[in-house]
Amino acid sequence: MKAIIFDWGGVCCAEGEPFASPALQATLGLTPDEITAKVKGIHRDYYLGNHNRDSFWKAIMGHFGLEENLEINPTALSDAYLNSYEVYPDILDLIVRLKQNYKTGLLSDLTPEMKNQIQTKHDLGKFFQAQVYSCDPEVKLKKPDPKIFQIILEKMEMLPEESLFIDNLQRNIEAAAAIGMKTILFKDRPQFFKEIKEIIEI
Repeated sequence: MKAIIFDWGGVCCAEGEPFASPALQATLGLTPDEITAKVKGIHRDYYLGNHNRDSFWKAIMGHFGLEENLEINPTALSDAYLNSYEVYPDILDLIVRLKQNYKTGLLSDLTPEMKNQIQTKHDLGKFFQAQVYSCDPEVKLKKPDPKIFQIILEKMEMLPEESLFIDNLQRNIEAAAAIGMKTILFKDRPQFFKEIKEIIEI
C-alpha cells in the first residue's frame, strides 16, 4: 500500500447541503432532497463545473420564480450552503499522520463554490498531495465514473492495487474496487478507524 485516497463530504466532514437555506425550504415547502430532485440537471451541472456561484443560484431562483423574493438571493443561499458542513478533526489528524508514510489524495464530487471554501478555509495542501474534483475544468466527471479514479491515480503516479480508497457511498466503492483499488466503505468514524487499523499501521 503506497497511497490512500479520501472522499471529502461524508468522510472528512459531515456533508454540506447546497439547499440548506431555511428560507428557501420554507418558501418552497420542500426538503433539500425534494429541491434537488426538481433541479436535477442544474444541480448536476454545478458539480461538473458548468456553473459559477452566481449563475447556479440565479438558475435555481429562476427555476422556482424567486427573483423578486428579498429574503432569497445568491449571497444568502451561498452562505447557508457553505455553513452547512462540519469537518471531523480526528479524520484530518489521521491524514496528517498518514502523509508521513503514504501518498495522500482527495477525490471529491464538489461544486466550485465548496471547493474554493474548503481549500481556503482548511489549507488542504497540508493534508493531501493530490486533489481531484468533479468540477475541475480538466475533469468534469463524477464518481462512480471509472475515468475519475484513473485521473487521481495518474496524478499520484500510483497503480490501483497500490491504493486504498475511502468513500461513504457504496456505488463509488464498487467502482473503485472494479478497477483494482482496495477500499473502505465509510459508515461512521468508529467503524472506519477499526477497519483502517486492520489494513495499515496508523
